[in-house]
Amino acid sequence: MFKVRAGLDNNSLANIEGETDANMDDEVSHVDSGVVRRIRSRSMSVDQLLSALRGDPNVIYAEPNYIVHANTVPNDPRFSELWGMRNIGQTILGVPGTVGADIKAEPAWTVTTGTRSIVVGIVDTGIDYAHIDLSGNVWNNPGGIGGCGVGTHGFNAITKTCDPNDDHYHGTHCAGTIGALGNNNTGVVGVNWATSIMGLKFLDASGSGTTADAISAIDFAVNAKIAGVNVRVLSNSWGGGGFSQALLDEINKANANDILFVAAAGNAATNNDVTPHYPSSYNAPNVVSIAATDNNDGLASFSNYGATSVHLGAPGVDILSTQPGNLYQYLSGTSMATPHVAGAAALILSKSTLTTAQLKSTLLSSVDSIPSLAGKTSTGGRLNVCKGIPGCGGPPPPPTPDFTLSISPPSVTLPAAGGTATYAVAIARTGGFTAAVAFSVSSLPAGATGSFNPASTTGNSSTLTVTVAASTVAGTYPLTITGTGGSPTLTRTAAATLVKQGSTPPPCTDGNCQN
Repeated sequence: MFKVRAGLDNNSLANIEGETDANMDDEVSHVDSGVVRRIRSRSMSVDQLLSALRGDPNVIYAEPNYIVHANTVPNDPRFSELWGMRNIGQTILGVPGTVGADIKAEPAWTVTTGTRSIVVGIVDTGIDYAHIDLSGNVWNNPGGIGGCGVGTHGFNAITKTCDPNDDHYHGTHCAGTIGALGNNNTGVVGVNWATSIMGLKFLDASGSGTTADAISAIDFAVNAKIAGVNVRVLSNSWGGGGFSQALLDEINKANANDILFVAAAGNAATNNDVTPHYPSSYNAPNVVSIAATDNNDGLASFSNYGATSVHLGAPGVDILSTQPGNLYQYLSGTSMATPHVAGAAALILSKSTLTTAQLKSTLLSSVDSIPSLAGKTSTGGRLNVCKGIPGCGGPPPPPTPDFTLSISPPSVTLPAAGGTATYAVAIARTGGFTAAVAFSVSSLPAGATGSFNPASTTGNSSTLTVTVAASTVAGTYPLTITGTGGSPTLTRTAAATLVKQGSTPPPCTDGNCQN
């Protein structure tokens, strides 16, 4: 940016543009006795441009147009204790940490802080939906979902009611890690500053529950998804018992409805490859099994592991989060690691349109490799949410399937006697668009008909044939060719012209012809 003296004429401004090989933007502002403008040189570096401007007597000052960023360190007063979000080596409960041993939430927040449109179900002891640091991010039933009323927040599988209030503490703690309100000058912050948390209570006041109730809780979320609620992630910080085909069937039902199932690997310090831990050991495509790491990137002493059956690690030792009654507490366990990954999945979805398979792949391919997890998890790494977000460290989002139409030739002229006009219609497919495209033509003149061969195609071309009768009035007719296909349906158009000539008058021989 630079400031020129007031009243500078256009010729002088043009001279500045010419001398700096630049394009000059409109005025930014009037400041005191001059005008501030933006300028960008096509050939000069920033330093060269500044030097040239500062040497011009008509320029009062010149300076870079600095790029600034939103402040991504939230003002939540206990954020500094959340080493899993940002580890600067701070001491947590007497244990100094290692700088960078975290999920890289802070750089991720420069790109996105989440969205209320993504719903995360917490299959647990319920949630304190009135907690001051959670209430703004709690899912509200629009009415009728699961037979529950407007403004309810999930489901209680124990009482078969619509009140998932937490009478323990475990689910509320998980909820805070996923989505405690961010930058509200209160308590802590979740991986998502904004999200929608659905309470799915099946564990009682002692922290225990049954497989049947777990299935009922999960089924509420799946049916909500079928009913139109955008449930994309389930956080499951629980385990125990033997293999259940009924529970596996329900997890597969969640997968069929595009819901990720994030599950705690367990806290017995055992190898899940040898002794499975359910539900994290179910062989379902949407299951992601989570080990716990400490604030020095070590595998937690209590954490289960498995070179093939456990996927990645996440912070799970001395994790501060919400507690019922507007309180906060530290807890440790793979239960605390799991919501870090569930929250990361929701944060990634806030910037990317991914299937569950793509989301799982993104999480597993976005880890930071750490020695403590080599041979202990399938990825050998700890969660890095930034790497999974386009524009932060991840790849660009997959292209959106689409297509365009083009017509050749753009115009066909027919004689007064009419005839047949032929146009080649080409389909350019992008982003993996493979659906059939069906064609139609509009704005044909009276006495003309149009047909396509083929009328619908999964290929890249069709032929439009327009047959024009001799009786069709002479003129120039703009035609619109429309292609429709895909799910959701895409409609694309292209334009062509049809010219019908008039009859040619006989030559003038008697001198009385009109011009």
